[in-house]
Amino acid sequence: MGGRQLIHIRQFELLAFMRDDGLWDLQVSLSDRKTREFRGGARDHSAGTPIHCLALMVTVDPHGLIVTAAASMKAVPFEGSCQAAAPAYDALVGLNLFDSFHARLKDRIALRQGCSHLSEMAKMLPTLAIQSFAGQVHPVRDDGSLTRRPPHLDRCRGLSVDGEAVRQFFPRWYRKSID
Repeated sequence: MGGRQLIHIRQFELLAFMRDDGLWDLQVSLSDRKTREFRGGARDHSAGTPIHCLALMVTVDPHGLIVTAAASMKAVPFEGSCQAAAPAYDALVGLNLFDSFHARLKDRIALRQGCSHLSEMAKMLPTLAIQSFAGQVHPVRDDGSLTRRPPHLDRCRGLSVDGEAVRQFFPRWYRKSID
């Protein structure tokens, strides 16, 4: 491999806060920076200055229902024009992170209404919720007390209902594969 030079840094930060009232605050943040001066958008950006500094915050109940939503756009390449997309994300209220969220997101926020970056960030919310709820809202093993199927089953190969992990840790929902 030849030499290489760092040009662009894109960082995501995903945070989850369990609230005293039983709700959860989920936040996805994005920062884009260049390692050199960047002449892009409506102005020039010095090295290390954020071109994008975005945040998407939702409050959800323990079942994944979004009760509040807000977008923040502190740094954007086209001041004013980009920020006009932020209110579109209020439309996330009423969606459920565990019920066809990606399809419903697309239905609620059309391409030209929203911001492609904020929409991509929104797609991270279901996984953030599942990871955050693990051990707090949803058990990581079935001790026999579960009355509903955990929402994280069948969302990846490791937790497919015909797999070894489900057979061992969630036996009630294990289904032998029909080959």
